[in-house]
Amino acid sequence: MSVVNVKSISIKDLFLKKLVIPEYQRPYVWTKTEIEKLLFQFSEHIDREGEKPNFYLGSIVLHKDGDEYNIIDGQQRITTMQILQLIKNKQTFGITYDHPLTQQHIKDNYSFFKDKEFKLIDFESINVTLVITESEDMAYNFFETLNTGGKRLTGTDILKAHHLRSIKQNQERNFHALNWENKQKNLDVVNRMLSKIRRMDFLNRNAFVPNKFTEDSQWKNILTEDFADKAKKDCRDIGYSFVEIEENTHTITADKYAIRQPLNEGVNYINYLLSFTEDYNYLFTNDNPKASEKYVRFNTEIINYIDGTVDLRYYYQLALLSFVDRFGRKNVLEFSLYLFRFIYSIRLNENTRVYEATVRNFITEKLLLDRILNAFTYEEILSYIKNYKFQTTKDVSGVKQRFLNRVSSFFGDISSENFSSDLAQQIENYLNK
Repeated sequence: MSVVNVKSISIKDLFLKKLVIPEYQRPYVWTKTEIEKLLFQFSEHIDREGEKPNFYLGSIVLHKDGDEYNIIDGQQRITTMQILQLIKNKQTFGITYDHPLTQQHIKDNYSFFKDKEFKLIDFESINVTLVITESEDMAYNFFETLNTGGKRLTGTDILKAHHLRSIKQNQERNFHALNWENKQKNLDVVNRMLSKIRRMDFLNRNAFVPNKFTEDSQWKNILTEDFADKAKKDCRDIGYSFVEIEENTHTITADKYAIRQPLNEGVNYINYLLSFTEDYNYLFTNDNPKASEKYVRFNTEIINYIDGTVDLRYYYQLALLSFVDRFGRKNVLEFSLYLFRFIYSIRLNENTRVYEATVRNFITEKLLLDRILNAFTYEEILSYIKNYKFQTTKDVSGVKQRFLNRVSSFFGDISSENFSSDLAQQIENYLNK
């Protein structure tokens, strides 16, 4: 049975311990904004008249490993206090920081505050609640439930720590931690998209599906549930891709990982997320040299440009990411154009406004994500979206007119009433240029 030791301790006494930053922890990211907020709170505490308790800096969670104490929760505050200690008392750091981003932020914060005037910090009068456990799992249970100050941990931050710590070999863990940091752009966005696609499943239609008004705190719980609680303890890295079999020939027709596949802890989830993040960056950022010129132009001048279509764009992106999951990137230009026609037709229906619920209901009623993810051939899903018949209004103004003008300026003349047939013809023209 693991023992948990909880006590109140001063920062000065905390620094007497041999503190260590695990390789898989996120880097130090506090800027002068968070530090100035902390200094202001400390200044207010000093100016308070009468008898007062020590300044409280919150809780710190440590995992005791031999004579070392791994910092599980509290790295940002501890590192900040060490910077201030270096400035005020000229005492060197007692912790080794290897991450380049951490080193840069430490240098930046030290340079900014070293010549600033602020009240003397008495490290004996700053207290923390120290939680020490010899069980790493128990330490992370505290980490995942505590609500700390400063830059809030996202659901993706928690998932990173959760899955990296399940990798037992240090060398492999460090490799995946570095790989994560090198590819961390858009990870949180992709995590949310994957969660949403997994939940928008016809067979799981009673599941709660978050929307754009879902708060970060709730998203944190959703991501933890989907990608930590439901992940199996088996650490095997398994992918569930579609395979075409002809006599003795096996051809993989999709990426290794499937969006709705079951996941295992550790490497499996990490590779799953990074794989779809690469797809996301390919599809929706315009600095990818691998994408075709026509696709980049369409993405830049239409998808990322037209106003009044934020909700349409988001569900278009969910569908296109699902398509690449199922069929790869080979036909992404053609499919993206017809997918645009299929989803964005809602912009020209009779409704004055297009809400997120409008788009989601349309996608759900048409079973679009399920059709894409369960189609056996590209021709099957392309035929469905190309042949779908929809009605649009002939009377347009305001946002609808701006939308129609932009589409016409890119593709060629398109009428609102004949949007379906006109755009289909213009798409073929664009593909054949």
